[in-house]
Amino acid sequence: MDLRYLRPWARHILTKDEARAIIRPVTIDEVKTAFFDIEEDKAPGPDGFSSGFFKAAWPVVGGEVSNAIIDFFKTGRLLKQLNAILLTLIPKVRTPNSVADFRPISCCNVIYKVITKILVSRIREILELLISPSQNAFVPG
Repeated sequence: MDLRYLRPWARHILTKDEARAIIRPVTIDEVKTAFFDIEEDKAPGPDGFSSGFFKAAWPVVGGEVSNAIIDFFKTGRLLKQLNAILLTLIPKVRTPNSVADFRPISCCNVIYKVITKILVSRIREILELLISPSQNAFVPG
């Protein structure tokens, strides 16, 4: 696709430096920060491990877990077990009669959450360049 056709409608197209900044290699410090930013009282994922477990066991598991996450960003491959999500339907009303009467709640694996946090932090760095101020009402910060 020729991007020249999009330019009239685009608020901003990333420069090469901006694009490189968001696809730079993930660091161990970045992974650790993402882990420690997750609240400890969040529900564990299908594997039963909470963020509190990873924080408490960080001296033992931190290196291996960080390397697995960094490997995901390098290869795009993730173990099926780490990509599992437990989906539960919570009724919105006392006697639900249709799917619309339920609210889906998903419990994700902590490693999945860390990967998501890293992606979000990278996107947040350039988000204000890409969307107009009138469209960022729900973006924290």
